[in-house]
Amino acid sequence: MGLLDSIVGSLTGGEGQQNSLSQLQAVWSWVQEQGGVEVLIQKFQQGGLGEILSSWLSNGSNQSVSHSDIQSAFSQQDLQSLADKLGTDIQGASGTLSEVLPQLVDKISPQGEVHPEASGNAQNDLGSLVDSLFKR
Repeated sequence: MGLLDSIVGSLTGGEGQQNSLSQLQAVWSWVQEQGGVEVLIQKFQQGGLGEILSSWLSNGSNQSVSHSDIQSAFSQQDLQSLADKLGTDIQGASGTLSEVLPQLVDKISPQGEVHPEASGNAQNDLGSLVDSLFKR
């Protein structure tokens, strides 16, 4: 099972994968627009969510993050940008982030550090990331 399958499967329990794949692609595109994974990490730390983020980067279990936590880490403008991609409102966007980000960050940091292919290159789409992580 590849990274993409693993993330999508963890979000859906194996059902409704097409919708979750669309959500995951929208979130990944949005993360890149925000400046990439490093900026995402900075925003979480600045929003007082460093401990939650650390759980996603570590090898232990992932702490959950709430809608309000997401809204404290990102501006309304940032969340509206994602909401537009998802075809929802800010509450829906923050809910999607609270579901997707723990698994996404966990999967792109298998050894506790963000995989080099997931950081620093805003040109990476999700497919390119998966290919590079698994050297396809």
